[in-house]
Amino acid sequence: MDPISSADLLAPWDDERTPALAIVARGDQIRSVSPTRFEVASQSRPGWKYAISVHRDRWSCSCAFHRATRRPCIHILAVLYREGLMERVGRSLPLPRCERCGSVQVIHFGRRHNRQGAVKRYLCKRCGARFTERGGLVRLRYDPTTVALALDLFFRGLSLRKVSDHLRQAYGTRVAPTTIYAWVAKFAPRAARWMDSLGARTGERWHIDETAVKSDGNPRWAWNVLDAQTRFLLATHVTRLRRTRDAGVVIRRAKAATPDRPMTVLTDGLPAYRSAIGRELAFRSGGEVVNPHSRVPSIRAKKSNNLVERLHGTEKERLKVMRGLHGKRGPGLLMEGWRVHYNLVRPHTAVAGTPGEAADLPALGPFRWREVVKRSSERVPSGRVEIELVVR
Repeated sequence: MDPISSADLLAPWDDERTPALAIVARGDQIRSVSPTRFEVASQSRPGWKYAISVHRDRWSCSCAFHRATRRPCIHILAVLYREGLMERVGRSLPLPRCERCGSVQVIHFGRRHNRQGAVKRYLCKRCGARFTERGGLVRLRYDPTTVALALDLFFRGLSLRKVSDHLRQAYGTRVAPTTIYAWVAKFAPRAARWMDSLGARTGERWHIDETAVKSDGNPRWAWNVLDAQTRFLLATHVTRLRRTRDAGVVIRRAKAATPDRPMTVLTDGLPAYRSAIGRELAFRSGGEVVNPHSRVPSIRAKKSNNLVERLHGTEKERLKVMRGLHGKRGPGLLMEGWRVHYNLVRPHTAVAGTPGEAADLPALGPFRWREVVKRSSERVPSGRVEIELVVR
């Protein structure tokens, strides 16, 4: 049996499936000693072999990683894959990562009880840090369901105080209105960035328009970019003026939210649109450069801008009960959070589902805001490299 070294205690793989299948693919790395005992050759030390055994469905391995963590190592998984004992070959066991050093050399270390109930705790064998695996909801006193419910009620039109009162009466949970606003400030932009990173698939016609809103009693302009086919709201932006550079900002945000580009962009007669659209969305057809901008002559024309005008009505239903936008960060937070609610949570009758589903974004289940909070809070380890194994 090989001695334990510091190198053995560092699991170099974020995903056990890849190295386990690589062992199986080589064909000569696993030897059956008996129906319950196997030998697996070491992949890093030529000549070393690890003893694998099973007793009453409990697997053990002589390698340092398994002896230190008591978790399935790549050698056990390789035997399971070869013997066809895995329920689903494409499924990997979860590997919690240390929040301090990023190591996967962690073990279960009891439970902690808080408002969410019993939460698993982990101990990092590399640096000694103790942590709970809760994604991006670290140090959150309330459970994700309460946070998602508060966001859902807020973007449906309730005020912060009404959301707080509803949670107290219906669920017995006391949450201050300022806490709910902190949740909006934290999760709304995060959810919007996550949604834009998914790459919504849109159609060939976009609608762009601006509408007057109030921010701290002062007039402002809210810009919106809407896809006609999926009704997906690609971008929003609030500005003080209606300049070409302001129109260019919202168009660039729309371009970042989808890999597709429109063939036609319908707008009203604002002069800033033509130059901004030509600069950001022009394409080459044959030997000439085509500006996809198309001005709508009137609301009764065959090609009208009524889709985005109807969107403004829905948008102002939320702004009316707030009596406008407030603060420096308020307009951006509200508009981005409301865009997530419009695209991923609120069903649209024109597309028989949500605009996100029509744009080929993943389904979010029955309680959509809870899934949005969960998925947008998951942290992807930095520097992670995904390896695809091709078995010939």
